[in-house]
Amino acid sequence: MKYSALVLFFACTSCVSGFAAECDEFVAWVAPAKDAYQKEHRIYPVPENIQALARRYLPRLWVHPQSWRPIAFEDYLAQAKVVRRTDGAVIMQSPGVQDVAALTHEEQCGLYLEAEEVAPRRPAPAYVQVMWDENPADPADRWTYIKYNLVFDWSGLAAKINWWSQIGALFSGGDGSRWHRLDIHVAAVLAFDRYEKLRLLTLAQHNHQQTYLAGLDFEADQRPHLAAAFRSNELYLDDGSQQPTTHRVVPFFTDVAYLIDPAETPLFWAIDLSYGRHAGGQEIPLTPVFIAPQHPLEDFAGLLAPPRRLLGMYIGRDGPPGYNYYALPAYIALTDFAAMGFWREGEYDLLRKLKPLIGDKHDMRGTNWQAMVRLMRNRLGQAVAELPIAEDKQKEVRWGAPNK
Repeated sequence: MKYSALVLFFACTSCVSGFAAECDEFVAWVAPAKDAYQKEHRIYPVPENIQALARRYLPRLWVHPQSWRPIAFEDYLAQAKVVRRTDGAVIMQSPGVQDVAALTHEEQCGLYLEAEEVAPRRPAPAYVQVMWDENPADPADRWTYIKYNLVFDWSGLAAKINWWSQIGALFSGGDGSRWHRLDIHVAAVLAFDRYEKLRLLTLAQHNHQQTYLAGLDFEADQRPHLAAAFRSNELYLDDGSQQPTTHRVVPFFTDVAYLIDPAETPLFWAIDLSYGRHAGGQEIPLTPVFIAPQHPLEDFAGLLAPPRRLLGMYIGRDGPPGYNYYALPAYIALTDFAAMGFWREGEYDLLRKLKPLIGDKHDMRGTNWQAMVRLMRNRLGQAVAELPIAEDKQKEVRWGAPNK
């Protein structure tokens, strides 16, 4: 979550090398897997029938009236300057998408973008990527994964953070409602089978995610109803409650025990608060925007907003790299990414199986991610295999050639 770097700040410095948003750290770790996956699985140009599918199931979004609203990345870029980190030199003013995309990976690594605040748009863009990947229940069967990313001008902390995190935020000088510029990893991923039937939804948060099954957890034949959490912008499924909904959140998946069992309180925890369609939320109209590979919003290897460090340490207030840097290499594939979010509160048997795989909670490389992905993938596959099948060969998905 937004406060996750407070964990890093208080707990250790070794994990900074694994998760800070710098090219010689997290980006360098993720880039090879991300590039290989995009090259193999990206569908671009997006065929008309899949564009129509993306428009038909474009999620609906509600936010608290006093919370952040999505902006257009184009508006941010139009007034941004591109700054070199080593000496603060401005190398571009108001760059175009192609100007930034033309920079090499190595050049991007040493840069960050800086801009004044941007007014939200109505409708707000939902930036769309389309990939093919496996059916979790049958690796030989290809599904279509449509990923929608929102852009918020600011990212805030959760509505409630524990006292350790409060001290860290106070000490670092961070504003709880304006923790860092640009929140771009807020995403909803919809997976469709070969007959264009919606099968699952994964809501991607900054450090963990949750996956829901169509027809069981939400209506399968309509646009998903989502609520963005107050201040933090994290996406949650809106169940239509008339009261604001609380959600337990943790810095990273290695604290998933607290999400499954509230008695498993970790050192650092927080509570998100979402206001859905019947709980005082305000609907934000969205419009899909299909962007090409290597777009800077997706793949910029530097920082899309300025660094904000304390005593040289990453404290979670840096701007992000491009939003394709969204997961560890072990589960960057969208089928595996969805599987890692397939947990439910009260699944104590799952928790018993997960605990031996989680290493030192402040050394992410010490966790057995491969075994964890296999465990979660098997669970999701079994659940998907039990979903009803309604084959309609007249609607079988037609793809263009995947981007190479």
